[in-house]
Amino acid sequence: MNQSAPPFTLMDINGRAVSLSSFKGKVVFIDFWASWCPPCKVEFPELIRLMERYNGEDVALLAVNVDQKRSHAVDFLKKFSVIPASFHLLLDGESQVIKIYNASAMPTSFILDKNGVVRHIHFGYRETDRKKWIEEIDTLLKQ
Repeated sequence: MNQSAPPFTLMDINGRAVSLSSFKGKVVFIDFWASWCPPCKVEFPELIRLMERYNGEDVALLAVNVDQKRSHAVDFLKKFSVIPASFHLLLDGESQVIKIYNASAMPTSFILDKNGVVRHIHFGYRETDRKKWIEEIDTLLKQ
């Protein structure tokens, strides 16, 4: 924590390359998740609600899926009718980025300030997390 987030580029669900560096100047929420992970299934709708709250603000969410097969992520996402534009679905099927970030639980989330510095880390998911995320993001948006 309090160090620059490791840079990465991953393909999104539509086959476009997305780099962390392209979000400089925004608060970035990076979430590592998998379709087979029970807490991720509970967390995912909360992440969508979170990004709906910040629609149009300087906040981006990079939802990094670690399923080995793209089809597992695609099938999981079919459950959701609307995913906000600021919600970027990335694929890390070979688990390269999750290793760099030492994400030891599923899900694991990192909240970066506008300069790309990791300010908050959340391991796993609890019902109280959304409230904490909002407090942390609101504080970083004011800086």
